[in-house]
Amino acid sequence: MEGRRRVTIATALSGTRFERTLLRKPEHLDDTTTRVTWLQGRALYCDLRQPAALPKIGAPALRGSGIGDLLVLADQDGFAGPLFDNGDHVEWGRTVALHPAGPTPDAGALSALDHDTLVERGIFEDYIEHWRIAATSQDIDEYLLEDLDTGAPGVLVRVGGDFAFARGRTDVLDRPLDEQIRGAASLRAAQDLLDCEIALGVVRGEQWIITASSLPYRVGAHLNPVFGGRIGTRDHDLDGNPVVRYWQRLDLESRRIP
Repeated sequence: MEGRRRVTIATALSGTRFERTLLRKPEHLDDTTTRVTWLQGRALYCDLRQPAALPKIGAPALRGSGIGDLLVLADQDGFAGPLFDNGDHVEWGRTVALHPAGPTPDAGALSALDHDTLVERGIFEDYIEHWRIAATSQDIDEYLLEDLDTGAPGVLVRVGGDFAFARGRTDVLDRPLDEQIRGAASLRAAQDLLDCEIALGVVRGEQWIITASSLPYRVGAHLNPVFGGRIGTRDHDLDGNPVVRYWQRLDLESRRIP
């Protein structure tokens, strides 16, 4: 990965919450309804994508979810990690991802459409996305994390009053998620495949409140990270019981796209 430069504040991406207004792909109808938010720190980002018509999941936890519920959850997308500058385009590294990585890197060339909209054009795939600048702040905190108990990766980004949190799996998926859900040896094994999260939220005083999540029952919960030698975050286990996860911080400058 020689020659890569991590995107810096000079790119004007740093400290921004983007909301997608358009996805255009050949031979597809334009998508203007999927709810997509991209929160960009200085070096790290988080992206959550949810269909506008995503059915409601009534189960209060993953252990109460049936195969149909799990397939609904798998209809979402999201990823988080470092953003790299390759000169004529940027590349989104996927430290955490709801779905397996595709055959080509996630890379796009960015240009300004107007004063508050960026245009992204795919480098390895043929697509166009429009991103509206929804909020900006240079009050940024960001952490690349590793779960002290499981070794799972994590990403935490705060930009002003917005935050994003991503908790990855302990094992990397090697086949499409929906295919693995349908082919799982048991319902429990299928539920375990969704034991990860991409979440967005707002900071109000001392409270970090989740407003959108790939796990619907987490909406309204408080992440409330505690910072120190290790970072603690509030969470729920697969049965819906409240837990605290503990993370160690990783060195951002030593990380590279695999």
